[in-house]
Amino acid sequence: MIKITVNSAVYEALNKAFPKPATSAHKAINKYIAVLEQMLFKSLHFEATPMQRKLNLFTLSLQKLAQQGGQIGPNKIRVHKWLRDNGFSLVEAVVVGSNMSGELSQCKLTSWVTMIDTLAIEDSILIGAKTNKEIDQHLSGDEFGNYQVFNLLYPEFKQRLKSSEITALFDFLPVDVASVKAYIVWLTTESKHITREQKDQALRQARIILAIASVMDGNYLQRKKPSEFGRMYYEGVSVQNINKELRRAVLGDCWEYDIRSSVVAWKMGWAVDYINAHRPGEDLRRVFSATIGFLEDKADFMATVRYFTFGDDSPVNKDFQPKLLKQAFTAISFGARTNSVGWQNESGGWSNPALVDIIKNKTDRERFLADLTVQAFIREQSELDAFLYDLVCVQRRDLLSKKFLQTPSGRPSRAKILAYLYQHDETEIMDVVRAVAKKYDREPIANVHDAIFFKRKLGLDIKHECELAMREHSNNPYWHLTAKQLERYQPKNLDLELDVAEHKARIQEEERRARAHYANLSVD
Repeated sequence: MIKITVNSAVYEALNKAFPKPATSAHKAINKYIAVLEQMLFKSLHFEATPMQRKLNLFTLSLQKLAQQGGQIGPNKIRVHKWLRDNGFSLVEAVVVGSNMSGELSQCKLTSWVTMIDTLAIEDSILIGAKTNKEIDQHLSGDEFGNYQVFNLLYPEFKQRLKSSEITALFDFLPVDVASVKAYIVWLTTESKHITREQKDQALRQARIILAIASVMDGNYLQRKKPSEFGRMYYEGVSVQNINKELRRAVLGDCWEYDIRSSVVAWKMGWAVDYINAHRPGEDLRRVFSATIGFLEDKADFMATVRYFTFGDDSPVNKDFQPKLLKQAFTAISFGARTNSVGWQNESGGWSNPALVDIIKNKTDRERFLADLTVQAFIREQSELDAFLYDLVCVQRRDLLSKKFLQTPSGRPSRAKILAYLYQHDETEIMDVVRAVAKKYDREPIANVHDAIFFKRKLGLDIKHECELAMREHSNNPYWHLTAKQLERYQPKNLDLELDVAEHKARIQEEERRARAHYANLSVD
């Protein structure tokens, strides 16, 4: 939970302005604080943007804060307005929201406020802990606090929901509690390649998951938020937006199956239609040689591009180079710009093409874009993008008029329309995987768009059947599933370590006494 302390000068000023009844000022400001605390907590529940992390901002509805924050005095002045008008605002907008767009304000706390996050991890406790019990008590939290978190995030449960209503609103996520606690200990005491901001965010997410799991008998509730684009998202902390290591900790020992190069594979499902329409008689493998190389032998493809992109003078760490290339090709497959010129966006800020943001070093980026394989891949992806959009203009003209698929100026956005088509097909094809798995009593424990997680390995036969069903359903021969085993975080047994240390100390003490005893013996 979030607890804020307000400078006494605020209380004194409000009490001076509204001295009667005697306790009215304290009651009013305390109500306002309670509302603000809840809003701050919910803001922290969502993934922070880079700007929010850098400037320590919170996403808040100042209108709701004003409405729900209470009134004071015979004229029923809103507490929020009085604080603002008298120079005692507890929060101030850095980026003002808009009622028209539905965007909330990005706010920071003022100097009148001190905030404490009760879910924060005390590093010193974990580092200095000597027993398992000490760690467990700290990470489990108190029962009252855990129920507070639960009631704030899931107020619907106070209404005694039916089982069908719960299923409609939430997906249950089984949590390996011991593994999550072990992850927290590792992240706090051993992790090195993560920023302080990233660490704090992961720790807080882990604590929220543990708090809910303690109330829900080892399960975490993910609030469903279906997207118009076809995907199922979740509000707040979920298996989708936590980092991969925390996800591994939460899920424990399991198997992940995801679609290999899903966007590129999806587009190639239309390659035959493209050939028939624009290049009849030509060899598909020749026309789309780079894309097929990417799909069939990705390791060799990426190794070749990496060799020609990153020279010995590159500032990019060698271990990080494959990750950058993966991001770059994903961006290209979604229509990322290749030019290096930025533009002023509709909010007045400066935007860069995706590739500029990914491969930041100019020399590396120029070498990347100059590579013949990369140029061929970009050209092939562009041809498929144009073909798919032309099909939409003929067969799905209804999409052109949907506002959420348009640019801010009101024109159809090709990128959004293609993303819409892909995500709907992605959901449909993963439903095929889930249906095949269900035949063999394999229920997924989690779903993350083009990835699905099972407690047990599907086995080659079931995996092969899933792939065949995917291809037959969509008439796309390029669908493949990649299997990956995930292993839980193993808790350290501090009690055993303590026993071993105490045993060694006893042995050393006995040896010391023995040496002293024999040294004192007299020899005749």
